[in-house]
Amino acid sequence: MGTVRIVETNSIPWQRVHEAVAPDVAARMSEAERNGDVRILHAGSGGELQLFEANIAPNDEVSLHAHEADEIIYILEGELQIGRKRLGPGASVFIGGQTLYGFKAGPSGVRFLNFRGEANTSFITREEFLANKPARKA
Repeated sequence: MGTVRIVETNSIPWQRVHEAVAPDVAARMSEAERNGDVRILHAGSGGELQLFEANIAPNDEVSLHAHEADEIIYILEGELQIGRKRLGPGASVFIGGQTLYGFKAGPSGVRFLNFRGEANTSFITREEFLANKPARKA
């Protein structure tokens, strides 16, 4: 049977990221990540799609990390700098699973939507990622 689920953002409270993820995951995040605000719009449980909104404070830097699953970030307000690119409202970025990335919020912060194909709270630090990366063949 089909499903329709409507979520109105004013019905979902904001919470700190460290409150929304498992303690062991939060412990491996940078301060900017742990202290960002998030509201889970669609949790992605049971194989359903996941969508959450995040707010990162001005000039805060999200450290290099990876996730198990693909994701799309869509900027709603402010600016997100990833590499040399500065992305503003309406821009989006696809990040494949097992891809090391980080970003910095602009001078007025950044608010974005994050979409994933299923619930995924995996968090792979730069150190973990590099330690598990297969050695290149000569």
